[in-house]
Parts: sequence; C-alpha cells; structure tokens
Amino acid sequence: MQKNARGHVQDSCTALNEAMSCLQSALQTVEKADNRSRIEQSLQSVQTALQQCNSTAQILSQE
Repeated sequence: MQKNARGHVQDSCTALNEAMSCLQSALQTVEKADNRSRIEQSLQSVQTALQQCNSTAQILSQE
C-alpha cells in the first residue's frame, strides 16, 4: 500500500530523530574544536528541521 503525505512526513521525522542521535554521538567523540563547531551547527539545523517536521505531522494528523 502506498503511503500518504502524513506517512512520508512521519518517516522524515523519524529520520531526523536518528540524525540528531548520530550527531549527538559525534559530539561525544569529536576532538578538533572546528569540527565540534560544525557538528553543533549541523545539530542545530537538524533540531530546527525536526521542530518544523513535527509541526507539519501534527497538522496533517488533524486533517
């Protein structure tokens, strides 16, 4: 059965949660300060995307 938009958005939220987890693990092992900064920036971007994704998923679940 083909997924609808809500299913794809939920999959995206799951993937973003996994990305956050991976980036948080990377922060625990990074050694160079400039790499830490890049990972932190990536983590912030993923957090923002996840918030938007969760908001979209919530709206779609109400329709």
